[in-house]
Amino acid sequence: MKKIFIGIDFSKLKFDVAIYNGEMNQKMGSQEFDNKLSGFKELLKWIILIAGSKYNEWIFCGEHTGLYSYALPVFLSEKHIDICLESGLQIKRTLGIQRGKTDSVDAIRIAEYAYRHKDKLQLFNPLSDVLDGLKDLLAYRERLIKAKKMFQISSKELKSVKKKGVISEYIVLDSNSEMVSLETKLKSCEIQIKELIKSKLCLLENYEFLTSIKGIGMVNAAAVLVITANFTLFTDPRKFGCYCGVVPFKHSSGTSVKGRTKISNFANKKIKSLLTQAARTCVMHDLEMKTYYQRKIAEGKKDRIVINNVRNKLIHKMFAVISNRTMYNPNYMNPLKQAS
Repeated sequence: MKKIFIGIDFSKLKFDVAIYNGEMNQKMGSQEFDNKLSGFKELLKWIILIAGSKYNEWIFCGEHTGLYSYALPVFLSEKHIDICLESGLQIKRTLGIQRGKTDSVDAIRIAEYAYRHKDKLQLFNPLSDVLDGLKDLLAYRERLIKAKKMFQISSKELKSVKKKGVISEYIVLDSNSEMVSLETKLKSCEIQIKELIKSKLCLLENYEFLTSIKGIGMVNAAAVLVITANFTLFTDPRKFGCYCGVVPFKHSSGTSVKGRTKISNFANKKIKSLLTQAARTCVMHDLEMKTYYQRKIAEGKKDRIVINNVRNKLIHKMFAVISNRTMYNPNYMNPLKQAS
């Protein structure tokens, strides 16, 4: 039974902490600590001094802020202390109308949020070292692509607008040199991704199942493995589709509000973008999906709606091959359809 609810407001160098006693329904104290190992140790000593209870009676709660909120949850997990990371928007929307904002005030609001929603909190489980490394490599690859695109676009625009001269020629040549270097780094990064996947048999098997589906390449497969924690966080394709923002929802109320069925803006935009690329590739190279796409377009459906349908189909295919532990078979026929 959790008695002590600890709210954390993360920032780059520091984090604010507030303790809320669930039994007494009151704040017990607040403090600021360095966002590093020494600060984590001081935090535990301070909570013991203030709360005077055991680790199993505590639960920490903080906003998910990327790298800033990474080290402390891992530290606490290694000590078997419960912590959950919630969406900042989720916390904000449950607080009602609020006036004023400081880090210390946010920390107590997060602690109170954890107390009120204690039955719905999802405990943080750190990724394995391999999946965490894979996540970092994918992020690094994305940065390399953005850098390459930046040099490519700027040099092309300069060349088309400015007259040929010593300075413009130098910038174009140097940009081309940087693009060649970035392309080499990009290929090296992709090799590292493949090698890391190969280092874990269960990861490699699922990777091969996923890439047997037309449209799902190395990056798509690796990203899905990371987000699903190798299909342990998500086991339902529809829930994963909701997370990716590709599942449509109805919008209606009473007799006056009749909104069209549409997808939600709350989504992981990166994986959604990757699934869009996969869907585009799929309708080009998968005969079944190509036929489906052309039929729907001929019926008057909009391209974005058909592509979204293909994204959903790809998600269901991915979960099916993982569940059945088999490569994708484009000629597979459902036994129920065969019987009919």
